[in-house]
Amino acid sequence: MSLNKIQNHFSKSIEVKKAFLESKDLQLKIEKIVEVLVETFRSGNKLMLCGNGGSAADAQHIAAEF
Repeated sequence: MSLNKIQNHFSKSIEVKKAFLESKDLQLKIEKIVEVLVETFRSGNKLMLCGNGGSAADAQHIAAEF
């Protein structure tokens, strides 16, 4: 992988993070999602995740994070 491709990858990542920091609407949506998840777990309920192929691996990873 060339240095230019690596720099491009990091630049895109930075752009996404900057867009998040500039979007109060997106921040509020994420905050609401977190609140719902916390209340779900505190109430003794669960979050069900699924996927196929690579998405299944992503679901397993998210489940492990919780």
